Amino acid sequence: DLKRPIDEVRQQLSQYPVGTRVMLNGTLIVARDIAHAKIKEMMDNGEPLPEYMKTSPIYYAGPAKTPEGYASGSFGPTTAGRMDSYVDLFQSHGGSYITLAKGNRSKQVTDACKKHGGFYLGSIGGPAAILAKDSIKQVTCLAFPELGME
Repeated sequence: DLKRPIDEVRQQLSQYPVGTRVMLNGTLIVARDIAHAKIKEMMDNGEPLPEYMKTSPIYYAGPAKTPEGYASGSFGPTTAGRMDSYVDLFQSHGGSYITLAKGNRSKQVTDACKKHGGFYLGSIGGPAAILAKDSIKQVTCLAFPELGME
């Protein structure tokens, strides 16, 4: 239940062995490489990590065009490795503790997750259309509207 505070979600995840399948219900923040680069640039300029990066898991995903009557088009995970260089920085500032995507993560991410209590939830792309049809209720742009569905 992702409606709970992120620390409670992390505590629950810490009880499961690696490889445990979990079902998620609640809000996910969607951000990929360009959004991550913009957030890092903001931080480099003295701005804090955005609050939404601290309160919800981050889903590295890319949606397809939204069909009429749906909140989103097919919404599949993207390869996590492109965001690896941001994980330690974001976690050290209290965010990006739970990430969801496909593919392996680097030792840099494994080390950051161990150090900061983070989690990587691996996904597969196959059910992306069903996910959009059955599970996505609303899509709201929180930042960087110029990126579209980056």
